[in-house]
Amino acid sequence: MLVISADMTTILAPALLLGLAGSLHCVGMCGPLLLALPLDAAGKRQVLRQMLVYHAGRILTYAALGMLFGLLGKGLAVAGFQKILSLSAGVFMLGMALMAWRFERLVTALPGFGAFTQRVKSGIGNLMRHNPNGSTFSIGLLNGLLPCGMVYAALAGAIATTGGLEGGLFMVAFGMGTLPLLLMVSVFSRSFGTSIRQKIKIAQPILLGLVGLLLLQRGLNLDLSLFESAVPKAGMDCH
Repeated sequence: MLVISADMTTILAPALLLGLAGSLHCVGMCGPLLLALPLDAAGKRQVLRQMLVYHAGRILTYAALGMLFGLLGKGLAVAGFQKILSLSAGVFMLGMALMAWRFERLVTALPGFGAFTQRVKSGIGNLMRHNPNGSTFSIGLLNGLLPCGMVYAALAGAIATTGGLEGGLFMVAFGMGTLPLLLMVSVFSRSFGTSIRQKIKIAQPILLGLVGLLLLQRGLNLDLSLFESAVPKAGMDCH
C-alpha cells in the first residue's frame, strides 16, 4: 500500500496549485479547443465520462514525463545538487511568472521543437478525422506532449522531487489540479469572455509565483520555529 509521507504532502500541495494555475491558462487561452474535441454524446453525463477518459490519457502522459524528470533529478541529487534543484525550480517558476509566458515561445523556438510539435498536432488531427468517437484517450495522450508553459513549470517541480515515483506523483497531482475548471468548460460548454480572461491572466502568475516561493522555502529549508515560538501555545498542566 502506498503511504504518502508528510514530506510528500508538501510536494503535492504545490503541484495542485500549479494544476489550478494551468487550468486557468488553458480556459483562458484554449477554451475553444476543448469545446472542439470529438464527443459523440449530447448528455452531460456522457460528455463527462468521455472527458474523464481524455484527461486520463493526458495525465498519464504527464505521469510518464514526471517519472523521467524525477529520475533525472535523483541522479543530480546523488551528485549533491538536491538543494540547488529545489532552489532552481523555485527561481524558474518565479521567472516564468514575471515573463508573462514568453518562456513558452522561447522553448518552441528551439531547434527541432517546432517539427516535433507539428508531428504531435498532425497525429491529433488524424485521430480526430479518422476515428473521432473512439480516440478520446489517444488524443489525451498526445495532448500531454503539446507545448505548454505550465507543463514546463510542473516538470521543473517534478525534477526537484529527486525521485521517479515522486516525480510521477507530482505530475499526477498537477493534472488533477487542472480538472475542475477544464471539466466545467467541457461539460457545460462554457467559454470565457474577454473580461474574465483578463482576470485569469492576473491570477495565473500569482499562483505560479506562490508555488515558486514554496519551492524556494523547501530548498532553503527555512526554520519556522522562531515564528512558532512567538505564538502562545495552550497546554495542559497536571497538578
